[in-house]
Amino acid sequence: MVLADFYKIHGRRLSADGKHLLEISLNPNHSIFNGHFPDRPVTPGVCMLQIIKNISEDLLQSKLRMSAAKNIRFYAIIDPFVHPNLSLELAIKEADTIQIKANCSFDETIALKMELFFHRYTHSI
Repeated sequence: MVLADFYKIHGRRLSADGKHLLEISLNPNHSIFNGHFPDRPVTPGVCMLQIIKNISEDLLQSKLRMSAAKNIRFYAIIDPFVHPNLSLELAIKEADTIQIKANCSFDETIALKMELFFHRYTHSI
């Protein structure tokens, strides 16, 4: 998996309103930053999507398949050398689809917001 050793979870808790709050750190020495970009590392947005998916799968104890993404907004560059520690807030609602509203921030800066929709992955032969 390309995200092996890309991030670590340092803390997680459930807020009073049912949101999952996580503290993660990025590995600034990960090889993905060699190409994105040399001398100016930027955390790829697709990697943030994958982190959110991976964590959501862990929380829901189920493999997920993305069906839609809406309102994806990147507000700040996440430089892993400047801001390796991130806070994630995940609001998960389950119905016919699984809706995840995610916010990511560092310090007091909102880096991204997105709304993702998933189905539980079922594989049949």
